[in-house]
Amino acid sequence: MPLPFGLKLKRTRRYTVSSKSCLVTRIQLLNGEYVEFTLSVESTGQECLEAVAQRLELREITYFSLWYYNKQNQQRWIDLEKPLKKQLDKYGLEPTVYFGVVFYVSSVTQLQQEITRYQYYLQLKKDVLEGRIPCSIEQAIHLASLAVQADLGDFNRYDSQEFLQKIVLFPMPWIQDERVVEEATQKVTVLYQNYRGLSAPEAELLYMQEVEKMEGYGEESVQAKDAQSTDVIIGSCLDGIFVKHKNGKAPLIFRWNDINNMTHNKSFFALELANKEDTIQFQTEDMETSKYVCRMWLARHKFYKINNSSL
Repeated sequence: MPLPFGLKLKRTRRYTVSSKSCLVTRIQLLNGEYVEFTLSVESTGQECLEAVAQRLELREITYFSLWYYNKQNQQRWIDLEKPLKKQLDKYGLEPTVYFGVVFYVSSVTQLQQEITRYQYYLQLKKDVLEGRIPCSIEQAIHLASLAVQADLGDFNRYDSQEFLQKIVLFPMPWIQDERVVEEATQKVTVLYQNYRGLSAPEAELLYMQEVEKMEGYGEESVQAKDAQSTDVIIGSCLDGIFVKHKNGKAPLIFRWNDINNMTHNKSFFALELANKEDTIQFQTEDMETSKYVCRMWLARHKFYKINNSSL
């Protein structure tokens, strides 16, 4: 893409800018493509997100946001109210920003726009292929068959197993085992026949409806320690805040309606429950993590309480 007049690319700079008042920011979309936008150095994350939404002709922007890799190579969602450049300078591993789904829905039928459903489908497929939503071999084969129909449609040459082996159909950890991939691909070529004739939006919808029922859907989690200094994983999901113990103890869930507030102090993150006077406290890796999870999970708390009541 040609850059605006007066802007020059310099590999030695974090941002490709020739003016102190503007920057060219690079954003990866869910289909893997990159786009660039010229913004003010004071432009907020929200302004950048709106520029992406305009490019995609996306009106249902509520479900989406921008994220980056922090210096510990962890995914972190942008604070949309603050200048984008300052956040990337302070916390970012690299200047590249990524577009994605930040608020998942209990049913994809809530999504009104076809372009919204398409972007949402791309996110769920990415979640499955990158292993964020774990699945059995049977589930992966079923989803791969739907993805082939959604992405490739009705063509006889796609029946060829050799052709399908060139496409990433299964979660990344499986790619190392050629035998598993070969056997799974054979099953996809058979199962795929059941979906012939479906339009891309129809196949995408079936794919999403399968994924929304799977464990791990819409979850974001971090490592922490509970009040007894036991290692746990705490995270947010559609239902609330969950706590998973590494010792095999049954997981806990604090539902959104049962949570009054969330706070952070240094590396500590606390839940204030509606029916109890005390708080439940966890210690995260560092102050940046506790501050981040408090900001993001408060936003999800607000979103899901409003979303659930409207349903």
